[in-house]
Amino acid sequence: MSTAALSELQPVVLREPHQPAIAMEDVSLDFSRAIERAEVNAWRDVYAAVPADFAARRGLSLAGEGDLVWTTCTTIPFIHFNCVKNLGVERPATESQLDALLAHYREAGIARPWFYANPHAEPSALRCWLEARGLQRQSGWERIFRDETPLPFEPLFPTDEHAVERVTAATAEEWAGFIDSRYRLPTSPWLLALVGRPGWYHYMLKRDGGVVAVRSLFIGVDGTAWSGIDAPVPGIMAPSFDLDALLGEAMVRDGIAAGAKLFVADIEAPHPDRDGPAYRNYARLGFKLAYFRSHYSYLPANSG
Repeated sequence: MSTAALSELQPVVLREPHQPAIAMEDVSLDFSRAIERAEVNAWRDVYAAVPADFAARRGLSLAGEGDLVWTTCTTIPFIHFNCVKNLGVERPATESQLDALLAHYREAGIARPWFYANPHAEPSALRCWLEARGLQRQSGWERIFRDETPLPFEPLFPTDEHAVERVTAATAEEWAGFIDSRYRLPTSPWLLALVGRPGWYHYMLKRDGGVVAVRSLFIGVDGTAWSGIDAPVPGIMAPSFDLDALLGEAMVRDGIAAGAKLFVADIEAPHPDRDGPAYRNYARLGFKLAYFRSHYSYLPANSG
């Protein structure tokens, strides 16, 4: 019996052959685990930094069972704060495990928990289990990576109009305020706790003295680097991908200098042909495409 999820059984549309704008690599199961682990480790550290009073006020927590990690927030319906990060990644998932997680979110009053599912997640029936319980594939991100190969000496994205700045204690409030304003979130007290924290590198892109984009890099003790906490998200919150490319170049250069061996990032506005400025910019930065990670949740209550 086929283990393909219903969401994958779409009519076949014949298309002209198209060459992706980024190199694609058929990664192994172990390497996919390393990719996912880079993000999980970053989020573990994010939650380790959260001020206790903020966590209590917001009903915010990160929990785990063995290598499995999930987040809960009773007051902020944000995907990162109510999701199971790595079900079926480090070891095969079970249906009882999935049911226990769904029960946890129901008891916490979370109407729309999220589950990430990459093509290497085990068992292969996992996506069918999710759909059998009413969750549907609603979005997903391209998982991309690069090694420590140095970039060319000359800037890849030269600019005279913008300047990249590392966030310091003196500019932390400006950085945190920019993120909260773009996402309409109240997380500044939490974000401020990440400035100056070991392993974290935060960046602002400025034009005419004002912040126009931000992105962060976390380098774990194992040398894996995860890139996130970006705003505005290119292709979703803003039409331009060039601002993010300037930040990405700064982070890769700094990350290599700091000893990073594996960089992990996402393209959050995927394109069916795997073409477009996000793919081209990341390819110039030396990234390759590993796989598309699907995101499952319940449909919004007002979706009909």
